[in-house]
Formats: sequence, structure tokens, C-alpha cells
Amino acid sequence: MESMTTSAYTDLLQLDDDALKEQVAAARKTLFELRCKRATRQLDKSHLFRQTRVKLARLLTIRRQRRQANPSTSPSTD
Repeated sequence: MESMTTSAYTDLLQLDDDALKEQVAAARKTLFELRCKRATRQLDKSHLFRQTRVKLARLLTIRRQRRQANPSTSPSTD
């Protein structure tokens, strides 16, 4: 996972809703795997926690902004 640049953020903005949902699920899965590795002391790259959390926050922010901009669609629970 690379550090988030402006172009990477704009790439996230270009994702459609299904791809955004997949990215959120993947980020959550990655965080879970990192927590498991940390618990078993197998984690070498602790910086991945922050990078993944920040990416997840950006994805969730984009999703929330889209839902606020288009209130006619019913919000789905993830």
C-alpha cells in the first residue's frame, strides 16, 4: 500500500459505488489481518496500520458524501 497522494485520492473519487464498497471491505479485512499479526507478534511493518486506517477513513468519507449528495437512494447497512 502506497502513501495517499492527491492523485490517489482522486482515483478513489472516480470509483463507482460497487467498487467503493469492495475497497471498504478489503481495507477492513486488511486491518483485521494486521491485528491478528500484531497479536501473534508477526507484524514487521507497523506503519501499515496507519496507512490502512487512513485509506478506510477516506473511503468511508467518500461514501458518506455521496449518500448526502443523493438522499433519494436508501442507505444500505454494511
